[in-house]
Amino acid sequence: MKSGGKLWSTLVDYFLILSAIIGVGFASGKEIYVFFFNFGQASILGLIVFALLYLYLFFIIDYIKSKIKIKSYNEFNAEIFGGLCKISNFVMLINFAITSAGMLAGADYLFKTFFNVGYHIPSILLSVLICLLLVGGMGKIKAVSNLIIPIMITAIVINSIKNINPINVKFNITAKNGVMAIYYGLLFGINNFVAALPVIFETKLKSKGKVLVIASICLIILLNILVLASNHFSTDMPMFEASKNVSNWFYYIYFLTLILALFSTLMICSYNMQTIIFRNNKSLFSALVIVILNLILSQFGYAFIVKYLYVVSGIISSIYILLLIVMVIIKLLKLKNSAKKIKKT
Repeated sequence: MKSGGKLWSTLVDYFLILSAIIGVGFASGKEIYVFFFNFGQASILGLIVFALLYLYLFFIIDYIKSKIKIKSYNEFNAEIFGGLCKISNFVMLINFAITSAGMLAGADYLFKTFFNVGYHIPSILLSVLICLLLVGGMGKIKAVSNLIIPIMITAIVINSIKNINPINVKFNITAKNGVMAIYYGLLFGINNFVAALPVIFETKLKSKGKVLVIASICLIILLNILVLASNHFSTDMPMFEASKNVSNWFYYIYFLTLILALFSTLMICSYNMQTIIFRNNKSLFSALVIVILNLILSQFGYAFIVKYLYVVSGIISSIYILLLIVMVIIKLLKLKNSAKKIKKT
């Protein structure tokens, strides 16, 4: 029973971290196109750098957690940044707000494309659900992620395999060099990792589990790249367009997958915002503030947010990570000096 309970706990944490990283960008293919496929064959180089970045960042977080004995993101932020923690929180909020707005705008875009439903009805309905979920706290969020992620991964993999034609695989854009592919791979990776950072402190996933997370993400990105390379698409959601090639009934299933992907990312980012602003206060007021802020920002529209604001978010996240690494090194040096003083006495 104990081993079974431990396995289940590991799966719960695995799915929770995937919920924070895998979202509509993976299910729609839009982000994969912008950050990876757009660089042709060099996209594979960008993917390798992305994987190495995640291995390094997971290692750093685990090491710091063990040395400083912290249990939450707020503790981590205060310990590392000290008096600058308010600035750090503000930077994180920009990231989460942009991502959340992208999810809500994506829902409106998707429903308008599929059902010709306007007036922001889908984003408002999703916001109501998120509001109720935020009041329920992390327990409810873990339960929802355990339901959503397996469905998402299964649908994305089936859609990819059915739409990859090895004979037709072509990378039309090959002039851009590997340096830019690496840059965008890092940009994408840092942006998504920052979005997952508060949630990582809610899990106890071991090193092997985190390597599995990285492998799962890289596999999905690679499958998306191969689908994009073997088909021609005309919409902002190429993987959704590709689902028509599988079958009519799968087209409807993949529509549901996109909704789940939108909801998954929106759920995690909204929780992160609540954690930072209200220190995870589970009141209805705090939940309403979060969803209203996200709804206002979502009015920029899905295509604009993904193409421009996501890049801005990625740059901000990159600066944040660089500062984080510097502050972590400073903290570790202080701990090392303190340990030496204790030994001398």
